[in-house]
Amino acid sequence: MCFLGAAFGQTPSQWFSVKDSIAGMSSLTGLPVTATRYETPAKIYRWHWDGGSDNLLLELRETNKKGTSFKNGGTLNMVGLWDKELKWVREVNYNSSELKQQGSYYFLTDKKKNLCIDPETGAVLWENKNDFYFIEPSLHIGVGYPIQSMSNKLTAVNLSNGKELWYRDLDRSFGWDDAYMLDDSVLLISTNGLRAVHLVNGAGWAYKANTTKKEIGKMIGVNAFGLLLGVFTGVYTYQDQPDVASDMVSNMLIDPDESIVLASRDQIARVDNAGNVLWTTPLPEKITSKSSLFLVDSVVYMINRGYAQYNGGFSMIGDPYLAAFDLKTGNRLYLTLIQEKKEFIRNFQVVNDMLFVVFEDKIGFYRLGDGTLIKEKVIELQKDEHLDAFVESGIYWKRNDSEFTDLMSEFSNYNLMMTTQGRVFVLTDSLEKVFAYDRDDLYHIATENSRYALITNNDADFVVLDASDNPVAALKASGEMFLYRDKLYFFDKDSFSEIDLSRLDQPVPDSLWQSIFKQVTRFMPDSGD
Repeated sequence: MCFLGAAFGQTPSQWFSVKDSIAGMSSLTGLPVTATRYETPAKIYRWHWDGGSDNLLLELRETNKKGTSFKNGGTLNMVGLWDKELKWVREVNYNSSELKQQGSYYFLTDKKKNLCIDPETGAVLWENKNDFYFIEPSLHIGVGYPIQSMSNKLTAVNLSNGKELWYRDLDRSFGWDDAYMLDDSVLLISTNGLRAVHLVNGAGWAYKANTTKKEIGKMIGVNAFGLLLGVFTGVYTYQDQPDVASDMVSNMLIDPDESIVLASRDQIARVDNAGNVLWTTPLPEKITSKSSLFLVDSVVYMINRGYAQYNGGFSMIGDPYLAAFDLKTGNRLYLTLIQEKKEFIRNFQVVNDMLFVVFEDKIGFYRLGDGTLIKEKVIELQKDEHLDAFVESGIYWKRNDSEFTDLMSEFSNYNLMMTTQGRVFVLTDSLEKVFAYDRDDLYHIATENSRYALITNNDADFVVLDASDNPVAALKASGEMFLYRDKLYFFDKDSFSEIDLSRLDQPVPDSLWQSIFKQVTRFMPDSGD
């Protein structure tokens, strides 16, 4: 039920408890930075912002008396960021309902119904029975499957009125592997192959590929053992579903001719954007699993990662290898097995004509042209530390209190490797270590826009950088935050706070100094006069 009358138009003082406080220091003036804290009447369960509008949706949820656990009751509350007026309130039962934001659309699932909520009024615009997997905002079309059902009926819905446009059968047993808009109206879906659908009318084409493997023979063996064990122990075990390996598929590689290259567990294929198979090339099925494709000039390179999903969880399946194929003909140029039977490829990077491949504690680099191994380098790591990913941007080093440097800009001719413990190694192309940065010396971007970036190394203390990476403030905040124009918003369980970053070069208002003085004088001893 939506209560518009009592809530609509309420001012911050009527709904929020509003307080000004000191959140940090401006580097421009050396003076305190003001944060306005808006305390909500109930605990903030979740919050939603669409990335561009004035609307902030707060999910407030009831708690027990100690505030340590949530109850089922709560409300949806739409607040205007500009004036902090409460636009509308809607009751919600979290035992049976869930709010989902997808772009600028708000959906409230209630049992088997999906309600589209007007963000300005809170009214139900329409309802249907589909959970949306993909939304194309320019066409106002969403596609998805029935809520609380294993049905494979993919339905397209006009998001302007909730009416169904078309439906197709499309298997989703293991979810979608990927989705991509081929043009303004055609959606390409990767699931057990490729399916292209025109979002307006549902027309399209399909290319089938083997991306899963059911181990029925193993199931029969397990059941036979379970029956035999029961004869001796009296305890019988039985498996009614086969074990399934899935996600044995690559990314969808779109080439310059707008054809699609896809690798599955038994072949790699190139399909044009009309669904015609241009070529297929067999892959070694026993060792192929999850893979990554990329294109350099007219050669498709494939990195078989050596892992996949097994009964829904990560598992080392297959063996790592590198392969190359001619884009025009599909002819295999080489296939290089990587002798790491108990490892998988965690990450990779291409630099000029070299391919760097990352394992748990070592990096190998290969000549891209023929797949030959040039060198391997074991990296000295700490206990329980593993190599993780190459750093491209967004990691800063604190050179001193007034200077922060983007490591990628500082070491543009080197390779930056991050570990699972947050350390970064600077490596030459021959994998010699130049520097090693500890986690405490490094900062990552928490949120950013065209004017500001907030960086942190502990999700509690933040440095505000301007567009030239100059520090302009140091703040205390929470990691749940976003920037909207010149204002920063951050959240805790009881409130959200707002800081106007455009005022960092201005003095603190007299009203705030008076508030601070009042807080301090409360703790000063009485003079006795």
